[in-house]
Amino acid sequence: MNNWMEQWLMGMACASLVLVVSGALVKSGGGQKVCKLAGSLLLLLVTVGPILRMDQQDWERILQWDTQVMEEAEQGLEERNNLMYESFIEEETEAYILDKADALGVHCQVEVVVQWEDEIPQPWSACVTGTWTQAQQEALAGVLEEDLGIPRQRQSFEVMQG
Repeated sequence: MNNWMEQWLMGMACASLVLVVSGALVKSGGGQKVCKLAGSLLLLLVTVGPILRMDQQDWERILQWDTQVMEEAEQGLEERNNLMYESFIEEETEAYILDKADALGVHCQVEVVVQWEDEIPQPWSACVTGTWTQAQQEALAGVLEEDLGIPRQRQSFEVMQG
């Protein structure tokens, strides 16, 4: 912890302790009010004092630290957003392929890989695992190429064993 922060916390603790002890020692109405006022002013002085003593370099360091924290948080959010976007594109593309396969009478499983092109995630490749006839495979390969832009060299069809 920074030295000034340790001093600030120690000052806050001491001022609070003085405030509590003096309030316990003075039981009368008028004296207690004066004691509370003096203690509150002491606590305010201890709280605000370090801020008033900060110079331009201290403020610049705080601003630099704050800017760095904000940039790191923004980068983390952007990465998380991109991952969510990729996941969404993968899931929707897989659902689309499964729907088209079902319409062709093909029962299968699909795995889609997404790649970023021009800052947009695009379906890059697809692996279809299932059973089908040659005509069904050819029709599904055509859907992948024409509808989704996945060329045949990035398509794989694996026959399900079992």
